Amino acid sequence: MPGRILILDDNMTRRITLAARLSGAFYDILVASSEGEAHAIIDKARPGVILVADELVCQPAVAFIRALRADPEHRSTTIFVLTAPGGQNGRADLLMAGADEVLPRSEPDEVFRARLRSHERSRERVRTLQMGGDEGQMPGLSEAAPQFQGKIAVTLMIPDADQAEAWRAAIGPVEGLQFALAREAELALPHATERSGLVLLGVLPGAEHRAFRMLAKRSAPPDGDEGELLILAPEADSATVIAGYEAGAGAVMTGPFDPAEIRARLIRLRDRLIRRRGLHQALKDGLIAAVTDPLTGLHNRRYALPQLARLSAQALVAGQDLAVLVLDLDHFKQVNDAHGHGVGDLALRSMAQTLQDNLRPGDLIARIGGEEFLVALPQTELAAARKIAARLCRAVRETPVLLPGPQQRLRLTVSVGLAMAPPTDRAPEDLIAAADKALYAAKGRGRDQVALLGCRRKPTRRDFAERVGTTPPAAPPTGTQMRFLI
Repeated sequence: MPGRILILDDNMTRRITLAARLSGAFYDILVASSEGEAHAIIDKARPGVILVADELVCQPAVAFIRALRADPEHRSTTIFVLTAPGGQNGRADLLMAGADEVLPRSEPDEVFRARLRSHERSRERVRTLQMGGDEGQMPGLSEAAPQFQGKIAVTLMIPDADQAEAWRAAIGPVEGLQFALAREAELALPHATERSGLVLLGVLPGAEHRAFRMLAKRSAPPDGDEGELLILAPEADSATVIAGYEAGAGAVMTGPFDPAEIRARLIRLRDRLIRRRGLHQALKDGLIAAVTDPLTGLHNRRYALPQLARLSAQALVAGQDLAVLVLDLDHFKQVNDAHGHGVGDLALRSMAQTLQDNLRPGDLIARIGGEEFLVALPQTELAAARKIAARLCRAVRETPVLLPGPQQRLRLTVSVGLAMAPPTDRAPEDLIAAADKALYAAKGRGRDQVALLGCRRKPTRRDFAERVGTTPPAAPPTGTQMRFLI
């Protein structure tokens, strides 16, 4: 597993020993004997993992970690503090300062590497959500990732119910967390305990398999976020610790039951979860923004084209009708010239609202140009599409835009081009072009009206009668292309 690791220890023997242990695991090993040397290496080499001795002479490990975490660029850097075998004092303080793990130097290599793999997975999840953007900020967005509000649920999963109650009482309250006990019999119920919060799993001696079975029964989260898992495994052997990390644990605590350390670890995992949720929400908001017109709130062209292609393919397979409308506000340039672009924006928003108020939830509505809008009507035959287009014309005409100032109103009209998707495969750009051609016909004939171009069925006598306003003839004229004003 490749990676770059910095060892900070002012004891030469410990540095050499640790570097030798890691040299065979495909790591790029860097060493520093002082805090100043470590910062210089960090700024230049950007190691993903920093191993810090807890007995630094130059500077206390707590102070070094706090200084490093104060820099936003190092929020995702993994920091392990190495202690003397059996050392328990100060672990909670190191974790609260920002250490990801506090472990003895004598820990078996396979357990140490399991911890590293766990933290590398965590960093990779953050990198994926960041999409190459700055820390806590999505590319192209000016606002930082939002922070989670409210309390995060902590589910205590301990096979022994009495032990679970005793542990919850000993841990006490933790800011931002709300504890709940998971009963083994309830875990099989749907959504009895979802994976989107924190889980505290107790792995007691002799009950390891039972504990991991409880963990496996958790229901899947609706948002795909697995949450964070802390395993308390007093007296656990190496195989159990490794199994815990392979099960997705963010930390496995093997020492004696220490409420202060447990609280510190829960806070670390809580902060990690909050940050990931914030980045996930920022990513979601960014994706929505990428396909949304910021002025009107409608979908934009980037969204509309593939959706129109999907609707066209569905209509072709099902043998159903699909109507495509292109709408353009009449004399919009004059609105901007006479009233300013602020009023023009109001007109566009009013148009968008009118479309939403007069169309079905399943219809596609998008702003595809300055004052140009696209509407796709699935499962809509020609006669119904014509009525809908005429209704939109009338609705825009009868919905004045309220302007700033007393009793000022701006009346708008819209021209509509209508095209019916043919019974053959057709690119969305071609469908829009056909409706756009009909739109130009409507503009040329005086605006504030609907023009139709193209049809997937032969014209009827009623169609011809509605076109010319006369009694229907015996049959429609040969070669009619269904291009007419309604």
